[in-house]
Amino acid sequence: MPVAGNIAPRKRRAISRSDIVLVSSTMFQERGYDRTSLEDIARALSVTKPSLYYHFASKEDILLECVRVSYVKFRGELAHRDNPLLNGRMRAEIFLRLYLEVISQDMGVSMVIADDRVMSPSGGEQYLAWKRELNNDLESRLKAGIQDGSIDVSETHLTSFAIFGMFNWVAQWKVSGNSFSVDEMFERFTDVIFNGIGGRR
Repeated sequence: MPVAGNIAPRKRRAISRSDIVLVSSTMFQERGYDRTSLEDIARALSVTKPSLYYHFASKEDILLECVRVSYVKFRGELAHRDNPLLNGRMRAEIFLRLYLEVISQDMGVSMVIADDRVMSPSGGEQYLAWKRELNNDLESRLKAGIQDGSIDVSETHLTSFAIFGMFNWVAQWKVSGNSFSVDEMFERFTDVIFNGIGGRR
């Protein structure tokens, strides 16, 4: 029987940054970022709040890491799938298909639900930089499509914003419980984008 005073202290559960990011991204998607506290995250991980501060300075830092991980994943996979020899429309479709795949996952949806308006100046600027890079990439593919004749639009900047607006709304569908597959959404979205909804007379 152990003697009081000689009992070894209980070891705190070891967690990694990736553990925190995985659990947090799911909670942000299910509850919303504003309605998820550091206490909630710590409870879900069965750790203390100070354990989170060992890895991250704030909840915003966790969100930015979720976005960064998703962005890096997107960029890496895009480099693998992309083919500069294809026409602009096909390259835009490759970009959009992968983007839809990423934001349809718990981790990737952080790219959409983040809001620079409620972030710190440095956090907001980093997030906006990622968004600008994505928008510039898609816009460059649209411009290439105009040049090679595979896309017929008169303007690319607002067109790119409109496309992202359509795709980013998927995050709200996930919360409301809609269960459209990535294939279904991609087929319908790209049909609207490239073929439109007007009647063909």
